[in-house]
Amino acid sequence: MKTNTLDNNQIRIDLIKAMLIHVPFDGWTWEAMEQGAIDIGFEKKKTSSLRIKIFKDLFKNGSIDFIDIFSEIIDLEVKENYNSLELKPERVPEKIKKIIMIRLNLCQKYKEAVRSSISLTAIPVNTKISLNILYRTCNSIWRIVGDKSTDFSFYTRRISLAAVYTSTLLFWLNDKSDNNIETEFFLDRRLKDISKISSFKRPLSDLKKFTNNFNGLKNTINIKSAFSFLKKINNIKNSSIS
Repeated sequence: MKTNTLDNNQIRIDLIKAMLIHVPFDGWTWEAMEQGAIDIGFEKKKTSSLRIKIFKDLFKNGSIDFIDIFSEIIDLEVKENYNSLELKPERVPEKIKKIIMIRLNLCQKYKEAVRSSISLTAIPVNTKISLNILYRTCNSIWRIVGDKSTDFSFYTRRISLAAVYTSTLLFWLNDKSDNNIETEFFLDRRLKDISKISSFKRPLSDLKKFTNNFNGLKNTINIKSAFSFLKKINNIKNSSIS
């Protein structure tokens, strides 16, 4: 059973990687997955309808599961790319900037796929999985940086990063500058807003000051406030993915 689970995970990854070239044309759909499956010869002796039945068993939540696996693939690639750097930044904001830019540069060739994922993650029925995706990415970034916090700063750091990352992602989607230089400038400005992010250990009352920077995240995943996200992220932290 364990082997089957591992095999299925690899199959999911292979199918998502194969479908990405078709997403700009067909969206995050079964059709895009079918086209990708044909490209890699997945179950080529089966009919299209039988292959789609297999896809639906592997991705029970449909499109949002595609996006979930895609994001996880990028999370892992970001970690590998950052860890392979010979010279790493020393300060926390610089580390975070470097990691986010690595992520966006990795996503550059999938920009249209990322763009089309935004509307799907904003659908209310997908909110729980969307929050899981965002949490996993932010948590991964902080772990790469070396954060080992377990107190209240665990939450404030991730909620701060969620707002910075989400707003930067939305800016990047419309950035046409060379080498995403405008996105880099935008990220610099956002990181200045939370320049004390590495030592953010103040009481809950101080978190109210942060909500002014939460609009990008709030509008993207349809949650009412930073406090509601904090409550959700607490539930996620205590779930099996933490």
